[in-house]
Amino acid sequence: MCRFRLIITLITLVLLSTHIYASAESNPEVDIGKPGDSNKVSRTIQLVQVDNMFLPSEITVSESETIRFVIKNGGNQKHEMMIGSMADLKKVANMRRKFPEKDHSVAHLVQVEPGEQEEFIWQFGSAGTIDFACPLPGHFKKMRGTITVERK
Repeated sequence: MCRFRLIITLITLVLLSTHIYASAESNPEVDIGKPGDSNKVSRTIQLVQVDNMFLPSEITVSESETIRFVIKNGGNQKHEMMIGSMADLKKVANMRRKFPEKDHSVAHLVQVEPGEQEEFIWQFGSAGTIDFACPLPGHFKKMRGTITVERK
C-alpha cells in the first residue's frame, strides 16, 4: 500500500510539473513564447555546448521573431538546452537532481548527445529577458545564458 501511494504521488508530481514547464503562464512575468512555425523562421542561431558553457551565452532577438536554434554538443557529456524563467529552470534542475533517469521532455528543452546536433524552432513573445541553461545535474550552475527579447 505504501508503494502504491509513492507511485501515485510521483505521477501527480510529474503531471503537475509538466503543466508548469509547458506553459508560459506558469510565470506571468516572463513570456517565453511558444514553439514556432518552420515557414516563419526569420533567422538561424547556432549554439555550441561545451562542457561547462554555451557559446554564445548571450542572444538578442525581437518580439514575435521566430528563430531556428541549431545546438551542437561539442563536449564529452550529454547536454540539454532549456529556455524559461530562472525560477522554472531551477525547478527543472532540482527535479533532474532528484530523478536523473526520468524523461523530462518539454517543448522548450532539447537533449543533445556528445558530437551530435539538434535544432528547435521557437517564436518569442513580448520584450524581456529569458534565461536558458543545461538543467542536468552538475551542469546547471555554469551552463547558463540569456536571451534578450527587444521591442520591435
